[in-house]
Amino acid sequence: MSTINNSLEPVAIVGIACEFAGDIHTPNDLWQALKESRDVGSAIPRDRVDFESYCAHMFNMDNHGQFHEKLIRAGYFLSNKQWDMFDASFFGVSDAEAGSIDPCHRLLMLKFVHLLDDAGYTIDEMNGSRTSVHIGQFSNDHTYTTFRMKPEHRSRFHGPNSFLYNAAARLSYHFNLQGPIVSMDVACSSSLSAVHSAMQTLRVREADMAVCGGVNSIYSPENFLWSSVAGAESPDGRSRSFSVDANGYAKGDGLGLLLLKRLTDAERDGDRIYCVIRDALSGQDGNEDKSSYTVPSGVGQARLLTEIYSRTKFDPRHIFYVEAHGTGTPVGDPIEANCLGRFFDRSSLDPPLLIGSVKSNLGHTEGAAGVASLIKVAMCMYHRTIPPSMQFTSLNPKIEAQRYNLHVVQHCVPFPPHNIGEPIAIGINSFGMGGSTAHAIVEEYQPIITPTINEHTYGHHTGNQRENKQYFIFIFSTKSRQSLNDQLIQFNRWLEKKPVNDIDDDQAFLQRISQQLLLKRTISYQHLAIFVFLNRQQLQEQINAFLTEQTLAGFSIVSRPAIPLSQKICFVFSGQGPQWWAMGRQLYESEPIFNKWIHLIDAEMTKINNDEWRLLEELIEKKNEQESRINDTNIAQPTLFAVQVALAALLVSWNIYPSSIISHSAGDQAAAFVAGRLTLQEAVRVVYHRSRLQNRNTRQGGRMLAVSMSEEEVKEKLLQDIEHLVCIAVVNSPRSVTLSGDEKTIDELQHILSKFHPNVFKARLRIENAFHSYQMDRFDIEKEMLSSLKDIGGLPLVDPQHMFHPKCAQACLYSSVVGGRLSDETPVDARYWWSNVRQCVRFHDTIISIINDGNASVFLELSPHPVLATSIQECYQSMNQQPLILPTLKRKENEQITLLTSLAQLTTSSHVWQQYFHTRNVSFMKENEQFFDDFPLYSFHLVPCWYESKDSVMKRLSNRIPAHPLLGVRQLTGQTSATWKSLININLPKYAYLKDHKIQDIILFPAVAYLELATAACHQLLPPTTDDKQPTIIFEQVRFVKALVLTEHELIEIFTQIIMPMREWYIYSRPWSSAGSNCMRSSGMASVDMIDSFLDQHTLSQYSLNEFTLHAHGQIEINNITQQKSTTLLNIDTTHYTWSTHHITNVYNHLSTRGYQYGSSFQKIQSLHGTKASVVAQLSNDLSAINDLSSYHLLHPTLMDACLHPLLVLLPGFDTTF
Repeated sequence: MSTINNSLEPVAIVGIACEFAGDIHTPNDLWQALKESRDVGSAIPRDRVDFESYCAHMFNMDNHGQFHEKLIRAGYFLSNKQWDMFDASFFGVSDAEAGSIDPCHRLLMLKFVHLLDDAGYTIDEMNGSRTSVHIGQFSNDHTYTTFRMKPEHRSRFHGPNSFLYNAAARLSYHFNLQGPIVSMDVACSSSLSAVHSAMQTLRVREADMAVCGGVNSIYSPENFLWSSVAGAESPDGRSRSFSVDANGYAKGDGLGLLLLKRLTDAERDGDRIYCVIRDALSGQDGNEDKSSYTVPSGVGQARLLTEIYSRTKFDPRHIFYVEAHGTGTPVGDPIEANCLGRFFDRSSLDPPLLIGSVKSNLGHTEGAAGVASLIKVAMCMYHRTIPPSMQFTSLNPKIEAQRYNLHVVQHCVPFPPHNIGEPIAIGINSFGMGGSTAHAIVEEYQPIITPTINEHTYGHHTGNQRENKQYFIFIFSTKSRQSLNDQLIQFNRWLEKKPVNDIDDDQAFLQRISQQLLLKRTISYQHLAIFVFLNRQQLQEQINAFLTEQTLAGFSIVSRPAIPLSQKICFVFSGQGPQWWAMGRQLYESEPIFNKWIHLIDAEMTKINNDEWRLLEELIEKKNEQESRINDTNIAQPTLFAVQVALAALLVSWNIYPSSIISHSAGDQAAAFVAGRLTLQEAVRVVYHRSRLQNRNTRQGGRMLAVSMSEEEVKEKLLQDIEHLVCIAVVNSPRSVTLSGDEKTIDELQHILSKFHPNVFKARLRIENAFHSYQMDRFDIEKEMLSSLKDIGGLPLVDPQHMFHPKCAQACLYSSVVGGRLSDETPVDARYWWSNVRQCVRFHDTIISIINDGNASVFLELSPHPVLATSIQECYQSMNQQPLILPTLKRKENEQITLLTSLAQLTTSSHVWQQYFHTRNVSFMKENEQFFDDFPLYSFHLVPCWYESKDSVMKRLSNRIPAHPLLGVRQLTGQTSATWKSLININLPKYAYLKDHKIQDIILFPAVAYLELATAACHQLLPPTTDDKQPTIIFEQVRFVKALVLTEHELIEIFTQIIMPMREWYIYSRPWSSAGSNCMRSSGMASVDMIDSFLDQHTLSQYSLNEFTLHAHGQIEINNITQQKSTTLLNIDTTHYTWSTHHITNVYNHLSTRGYQYGSSFQKIQSLHGTKASVVAQLSNDLSAINDLSSYHLLHPTLMDACLHPLLVLLPGFDTTF
């Protein structure tokens, strides 16, 4: 890689997210579709818009059929759920606000989470980061949808949420990204220009990471209509890039997001690097060499290429392939291809310049087109292959391919073999309507080869070197319970596709999954599923139990508080009581650090107890509970100390440090050591002598009784006059005390409680001793303790070498001896330890002190079994607070499962989990990373989120294709009566017959056609029947009010109205106000050229009334008696007629002289017979020229009108000539 200056520092793509047509949800999905040349196009979904119906009224404007030919009928579409579903709760927005957010921006928000998943970054890592956001978009479907609705139907959120600036702003707001942002619209080059903007931001150090990309939507009828009218789109929805049969570009939905970092930063942080962007540049054509505003300029494109390759000092001969703009337009493709050919100038002796375009696969995703190309190129780099372009038959003859040695890629082209120092390079073009241009140079990433071990290679042994006894842990975290379930379903499907037989080392594979979940996914969400297991079989059993809502050891479902607790961890060291004979053994076998500390303490204890007993033997080697002496005080307390210290050491090895430490009775010994008040040797001495001396009182007539009463109640109701026999030894909470003293008296108190206070909980402790009572005053315990511990200073240690851990020594130490925080000036000396043995344990007071100091939000009980959790909870309940209280071990339960399940709830810190992986015996798999290309992304709980008024929906979706040629389109909204609107254009073939209805040199709409309109309207309103029987429609009091004049130069709108419930009909017209000059206001914005005043009610009323002209109306009666069709109208007897003729030309010439200038379409008379007072005619019913004859309910207007023509010959005033 050549050296370039810092201002052009290369940038790495470290994360990709995308959504494209054909269920393409990930970069891996995209690659599969490209490689397989899968056709992901489709017709416009009917439930998105009924486009032909939406445009139905416009077809009658189309004199030459061009609009109908240009009408888009297909493209590349995301499924509707990508646009109309959302997980509002994930982002903390109300349903009302969510419905007002542009679906493009909602999709950006969702896919940003997937972008982080792909890059291996957590939401927490991004929170508050110097990350810039650059998004390209120029689709305005949401704005169209918003403003299609009436103002009264829009929510208060629609105003600010209808603009494109939200594209970038939403991401920065919801994820607390604190770098620069820009939402840009430079048409189809928007997203590659956004990449250029992002790179500039990184290069000038305004951000440490950059999110960039684009999004495009096509779901509104307005968008489809605008595109059809523009004429650059392919009506059949196919982009035939560079092909001879190219007919425009196919529109496509799409979204692409990239996470960019400076290459040096990405390498430093160990990121997965897809490829390297050497440079990107944006420009503008200006007007040089352009025939129109929308036509691209080869000169402008060449200028951009020259500048970027020159400033980067990049040799164009190293470009292997160019991902072209290649929209598939007959004009644009040759301009671009020939420009590339001239610039790269490959002769027939050079390697060819390969070109292609992803638009042939995905359509033109417009605002997202540039990033779609870049994602394709990134995947080409990742897989070292160029996939074929689609829709290609042969080259557009205007492309000088032979001259410039250009080749369109038509099959998969593998990269040449790796050559260190010569990475494959690809160029990318992206152009926008209006002249915006962008180009990027992308290189294959060649990692720096170093002999050092990858920083993520945790662990020290492979699974094949020794039997692994350490359990694995998987954590799945989501913001909703439904998402959690969906996440596990997805993961289970993924895992099933990775059978053990396909994987060399399944344990290394499981560790790699654990690393993916714990370090590369966000695990701080509210809902957790925690799986702790030894092998894949156990994992599968646990997943099955989760999915079938059963319980099974090893998996837990946990809900965190909605508001995360601050991470102030309090280590809680419990006293004697929770010990059991096999405690700590699983951790001893599986965790080297735990094992190490057990041995350290055993060695120190052996030194001091003169081989009276071995801690290791009592803790680890006893075969069964019967052999164990674990409940003897002199054994219980040292073994508890050892387990507690080993647990603390294991936690600290994982970067779990306490901010405070609290202990209970015998737990003071481990607490003092961990808190840096005692050396290990001193702590072991305290433990040894304290337990040895207290043991003298074991089985000497003393017992202890736990009672669920307050300290005051116990003194008042139970201990009056017997304080010398029984005393309060422990106060654990407002409703929990422990009594200690004479065994007989304890028995009596238990009997009294059962009889007089049956609802009060009471329980004997499994201790045959009366700790913290007057009984401790016996057997010279005090004297010997003070003597044995006289040289212990007990003040904070200074030398870190003597401390358990310097960070733990910084924790606040709380003592239940003093009932509060222990100051640095108060020593834990011999006198302190005697107080610890003799005095009441004031645990309640100590917890209250911690609460008041605000020094703990999480309590972690370092004990073989949790015995203080309830007491802590009760203390907090009295203060209306609720901390997180977790165990480290539980009696007779799997120790790794308990500890790791608590660890999962305790922390989300990557520093903790990185340290955790350092202590694993099994390192994670470093090969076969392709297994994780399709690793499941976050599963959102998507629910319908589509805001649109009923009227707007009707306009967009209702079937309005005319079922009748004259009646036109039904107006389904905003009408109190059933109304149809038709645009009459006599220049169109289907209305051409109307030109032949000319009276006195004026084309008139036939009167009989009004009757046809009213009849057709009634038929549409009548309910459908199961047979051919239709009720009879009777018109009464029909009046023709005013003739409707038609011209070839002006279109007329006809409105047919039925007053419901089908009582009357009316037919109106108004002149059609067409686009163009009719909409140009000569008076400007004031528009007073329309009417004089928009304030005067009379003027407004007159304008409204004069807009419509009434032509005909009548009354309706529906007779349910089925009409009988008559085939014979009358019998014709020709003997009485005084004249007859078969010269029809003469007849119509005669009528013409009287002003009835019927054209050929209306000349239906074949013969006439009559007298001066009567006439009989024979008419022709040849209507073969009428294509839509079946749509008419009465006789066709030409035939029905001709039925009236014979009467005209009887009109007085002119003599007939026949």
